[in-house]
Formats: sequence, C-alpha cells, structure tokens
Amino acid sequence: MVEKKKLSIPAKEGFEKILSCPDVKLSIGKFILYGKNNFINIPRIGISIKKKDYKLAHKRNLLKRQIKGGFYSRTKALPSMDFVVHVKSGLSKKSTKYKDDITSLWETFLAE
Repeated sequence: MVEKKKLSIPAKEGFEKILSCPDVKLSIGKFILYGKNNFINIPRIGISIKKKDYKLAHKRNLLKRQIKGGFYSRTKALPSMDFVVHVKSGLSKKSTKYKDDITSLWETFLAE
C-alpha cells in the first residue's frame, strides 16, 4: 500500500494543471471530478472546497474525509491519474444524499 501522503496532489500548482485542461470531467450532484493522466503510476487526489461556501471548518473537513475515504478504498482500481474533486455550494446540512453522490462519483468514473 502506498503511503497516503503520496496520494495527495500538492495544492495550488498541481490543481492549476488539472483544472485548466482536464482529460476527464464528471459531475454528479454537487461534486465535479476533474482528472488528468500522470506519469508516476499512482492515482492522486486533491479536494477543492471554498471557505465562502462552507464557513464551518468541521463541515469542510467532514466532506474532505468522506471524499478521501471513497478514493482510498478504490485506489487499486483507479488508473494513474491526478484527480481534483470540486465541491459546489449548497449541500444540505441534514441530507445524507451527498454520501451517495460521493460513492456514485467514483463508481461512474470506473464504469466509463
């Protein structure tokens, strides 16, 4: 198993390359998945959540943990790509549907 730190994309400089011209773009619910091929033979992830959209840190951290958990459970099945998951504003605090959307995001990507 690869160390989890190696599965993260370096913040700003890594995101710009992926977001400017992604090889894959997939949107489900409030989540957008961008992907770009890399040459390091492991999938990596970055997460973009605006502080303006989710003011409470514990909400942003919860979303990040859930997105990363779905990613880590599928690393062996994923191709060697850099992924950025962008979370749009407006997730309901009481709804748990977003958990299904996170699962669907990775399952839909793997099905393509």
